Amino acid sequence: MGQIVKKLGFFKRRKFKQILNTSKSGLTILLKPDPTVDSLASAYAFTKIAEYFHINAKCYFSGTTHHKGLLNIMGQNVEPLPDVITDEFSRTVALIDVVPSELPEELSGIIGMPDLIISHSKVATKDIQCRYKDIRENIETTSTLMVHYMRRLKVPMDSTVATVLMFAIRDRTKTFLTNVNLNGLEAYHHVLGYMDNDLLIKLETPAVKPETFSDLANAINNKHIKGAYLLTNTGYVKDPSTLSKVVKYMLDLEGISTALVFAVNTSNIYVYANSNNIEINMKQIFRKAFGHCGNILGGSSYASITIPLGVFCAITKGKNCDSKQLMLETISNSIYNRFLDTIEEGESKLERN
Repeated sequence: MGQIVKKLGFFKRRKFKQILNTSKSGLTILLKPDPTVDSLASAYAFTKIAEYFHINAKCYFSGTTHHKGLLNIMGQNVEPLPDVITDEFSRTVALIDVVPSELPEELSGIIGMPDLIISHSKVATKDIQCRYKDIRENIETTSTLMVHYMRRLKVPMDSTVATVLMFAIRDRTKTFLTNVNLNGLEAYHHVLGYMDNDLLIKLETPAVKPETFSDLANAINNKHIKGAYLLTNTGYVKDPSTLSKVVKYMLDLEGISTALVFAVNTSNIYVYANSNNIEINMKQIFRKAFGHCGNILGGSSYASITIPLGVFCAITKGKNCDSKQLMLETISNSIYNRFLDTIEEGESKLERN
């Protein structure tokens, strides 16, 4: 079940408050690229902590988000990272649910040493430099850690932040079917008394956008099946946030235990995969197959990566349909082959052992 989260002791609370007290000019909160539900919920909770200490906080993210409803709840406290960064980082910089190595290289160079990091991560964190660092390995969500902070700092918890944190914990643990530990259960039990049931239902059953059905139709037409693995793409899209929903539909097909879907827009390739097979670790597979292309997000059952197109952006923005189709086929072959080769390599090692 894992160890209980360490208490936020007196000296750590004092240091944390000192950081906030030096942030009167404002606080910049950075999230990981393509922020997950846990990232958004954690950042929202942290803005509430900052607000309690009379600090104005603004969250920034790059890429696409996994839940537009959470963005609406966060309102003016969150927005996409600007193309040209001006005075955002002259303020105190906090990294929530992300460590420096998970940020884009150009962004890491701009911020230098962050002032504050609160996250859950299993990556090597000993050499990370910052004024205040709280990176836990024994919890599965940063939302769990935020519940702990709000309790220890005696920050009032309203129904909205409680429901958002509950939703994030449920989402990450598939309602306690995977990634369950005592820390998450205790955090869940605490917010249970504050939650808004109607809001939770809305968060867990968001409206399906028309683009999702269009992308689903493309995914069905483009699908390739090899055993229990389904690989497909939705082609050129304007909104790649539909991929996670498309993947879930693909997993409903009979005999499919793992589905991978990718899409392309004018600047990036977006790859997302999910699996019901408990014998494989999707994030590890993505690291082996695509780790050289960018940051891998996800966990044991799902993973995603955003791969910049670089100079090939010119093709996506052009009007030559033949060139665009050829590029899509080339991307398909590369992604499918890398993914399947990595799967087969892992299976062959298991057979030899």
